[in-house]
Amino acid sequence: MKCNVISIDLAKNIFQICALDEMRQVLFNKKVKRSELIHELRQFEPSLVVMEACYSSNPWGRRIEKLGHEVRLIPPFVVKPFVIGNKNDANDALAIAEASLRPKVRFVAVKSNEQQDIQSLQRIAERMIKVRTGDVNQLRGLLSEYGTVVGLGVPTLMKAIPDIIEDASNELTATARTFVRRLYRNIQRTTIQIDEIKTQLNALVKDKDEYKLLLTVPGVGPVIAAALMAAVGDANAFKNGRQLAAWIGLTPSQYASGEINRMGKITKRGNSTLRKYLIHGARTVLNWCDKKDDVLSCWLKKLKERMHGCKAVVALANKLARIIWSVLSSKQPFNIAKACA
Repeated sequence: MKCNVISIDLAKNIFQICALDEMRQVLFNKKVKRSELIHELRQFEPSLVVMEACYSSNPWGRRIEKLGHEVRLIPPFVVKPFVIGNKNDANDALAIAEASLRPKVRFVAVKSNEQQDIQSLQRIAERMIKVRTGDVNQLRGLLSEYGTVVGLGVPTLMKAIPDIIEDASNELTATARTFVRRLYRNIQRTTIQIDEIKTQLNALVKDKDEYKLLLTVPGVGPVIAAALMAAVGDANAFKNGRQLAAWIGLTPSQYASGEINRMGKITKRGNSTLRKYLIHGARTVLNWCDKKDDVLSCWLKKLKERMHGCKAVVALANKLARIIWSVLSSKQPFNIAKACA
């Protein structure tokens, strides 16, 4: 069977498939069991298959591509305005198909297994860091309730705990020493696991050409470079650097009606983790620009003079996104002489 567009509303067990012909007429809109999805798609000639970029979309995308279909993932917020009528699987599948035919819609690339490995390790490390921070804060707070105050920083706390436990002159009871020791060991174990994950992550990306190119960009370190490799993939999927910055959510929002045209705050769309990393990297570059005299630092000094520091950080993060696109698309290391041409 020949179709123009095949849309799939993903679920855990029962999927909804909607097919449109070249005239955008619905050929069918039916339910398919999970175990029968691949067999069902084998019945069609190579077509455009569209799914929402959500849970399990990447593995299904890779499997469907092996059948010869072209797979595109569409952001859920783009699909929502096209849902007509009540919320059900049939209407959702039809909305996905209709949204994919819009001329300005941007699709999300299907991630490879390697990209998912990098992203998964980063997500696990972030969660474990949050767990460790919670344990550290709780331990510090409990010690203060017994009259023992420790200086700031995880290393300072970990270094002080053994002496605090062995000090018989403080107000810690036997019960308190027990839970302090337990929290101390939890923090130690979590720290070891975080270090192991970071070592594994570094082993995955350190030999990649894209990783080496990204490290030449100011403000981009190992963590940001790995996040970019996992999230962006092929930079040529974006027409220019501005599209990448807009996809990350670093471009200003626009309100225009008639003769009114206002630019507001950044949109904060797209990958929030990547946006956070780039802003942190930009803040680091901005903090050290006063001690340098290169082209980029001179531009940043003038930028800081005419706007608030927070605005300057976001403006630099936007510029870094454009520089990253240029570096990845051209396969050339960052040249600071061209940064502010």
